[in-house]
Amino acid sequence: MTDSRAPTSVVTLVVCLMLCALTMRGARAQDAAPAGSQSARTMQFDLPAQPLALTLQAFGSMTEMVLLAPAPLLEGRTSTAVSGDYTPHDALIQLLEGTGLQADFAGPEEAMIVAQTAPAAPNTATAGLVQTQPVPTALPVDGLADDNEQRAYAAMIQERMTEALCAQDVTRPGNYRLVAQMRIDDHGAVTDTDLIATSGSPRRDAAIEQALRSLKLDSAPPPGLPEPVTILLRPSGNGVHINCPPLGKRG
Repeated sequence: MTDSRAPTSVVTLVVCLMLCALTMRGARAQDAAPAGSQSARTMQFDLPAQPLALTLQAFGSMTEMVLLAPAPLLEGRTSTAVSGDYTPHDALIQLLEGTGLQADFAGPEEAMIVAQTAPAAPNTATAGLVQTQPVPTALPVDGLADDNEQRAYAAMIQERMTEALCAQDVTRPGNYRLVAQMRIDDHGAVTDTDLIATSGSPRRDAAIEQALRSLKLDSAPPPGLPEPVTILLRPSGNGVHINCPPLGKRG
């Protein structure tokens, strides 16, 4: 009998569990729009310097982009003011200047806010005027920090979800992107699901939601696990590898 479970190391590249401070539902309105139609256009921005979470909420409402960010990364950070005509892509980059964070654009309408991989070179013309805010070096992108129990539970959800999606041809990951949320009760049962940014196929979306609602998790969530759990599925490529077993080899 062939073991159908995908290795955890592969699963973590396919499904990213995140503590999301921001999930912009406006992306749903873009499912029928041409790719890049929102992010490529120039818009008028008038965003003051203020707590970063508030700025990103306003930015997401204006641009209808999907923004994912670990809440601990946003705490205590202030955005840079943005005023004038910019594309959403350029405006997001500008408002993050000086925060120690950067936007990882996963598509024309989606970005993850992550810690900068390396400090930017200081600008001698503004040295002493702009103070970069510190970045917590130990904080991973999923926002679970160093809580080993939560991280182990997240890995289990990733594995069970990938098993469920690989079990059907219509839901097999690899050629679509999707953002979903789900809630888990004290018995480990999924009680609610919501597709925040769809895969682009109503038939596949319905099958994915059914797969999420039918997940059989090993145990109840550990104390303090952020809910709803937000899941980002990425298409293969750019370091993401899909390792679903052949459908005929399951069992």
